[in-house]
Amino acid sequence: MDIFTKKFEITFTDINENNELSDKGLLRLMQEIAGIHSSTVGYGLNDTPKTHLGWVILNWKLRIFSRPKWNTLLTINTWSRKITPLFAYRDFEIYDDKNNLVAVATSKWLLFDVYKGSLCKITPDIKERFPNTSKSAFDEEFNEKLKEPEKSNFIYEYKIQERDIDSNHHVNNINYIEYAYEAIPKKILSSLNFTDIEIMYKHEAKIGDIISVFYCQTSENEYVVTIKDYERKNIHAVINLKQGE
Repeated sequence: MDIFTKKFEITFTDINENNELSDKGLLRLMQEIAGIHSSTVGYGLNDTPKTHLGWVILNWKLRIFSRPKWNTLLTINTWSRKITPLFAYRDFEIYDDKNNLVAVATSKWLLFDVYKGSLCKITPDIKERFPNTSKSAFDEEFNEKLKEPEKSNFIYEYKIQERDIDSNHHVNNINYIEYAYEAIPKKILSSLNFTDIEIMYKHEAKIGDIISVFYCQTSENEYVVTIKDYERKNIHAVINLKQGE
């Protein structure tokens, strides 16, 4: 099977206040290995000046089984599950240093021209460089279209800063999980770790934009954060968070 594997140590920036691998840390590590894998076939960040292409993520689905501590050596596997002319689907498995499964994830990406700012089709040549593997990280369907709850409470506004921006000149995807956590009541955050996380990105946010953040508890153990623009018309992201039974 065409599975790409790399080892990573959990760094200080990847842990939360309890010295556990954080959700942002998990997303960072998966983003990192996805970029490294792409670079091995000529479509990584350092190849952009030649290809003019970059990858943008549209969805994450993440299931967490354990939270290793700082300096744990992780083994991360990633592979191309499916590629269409418009979208690429990438899955992940993460194991700790005792070969225990830490988390699984799936994701959806699109290709775009960094200089023109326009979407690009995934050509047969690009597709051939990412051989598909039939293995799937999840048994269930991947819900790509998350919905905003009918009623959510407005929590706060935030002006996008330089520190939020990545090399694609918009807010890096992993920052949205931190915006979400600022909206969730602290008593909830301090009393549980989320086991299932789904994120859908719709519109990019750039430096100087003001985002409006909304929060809703949809059931006893499920929470949804919606991030919209200043006028509250367009959705930037929807984040679903669930604590397992």
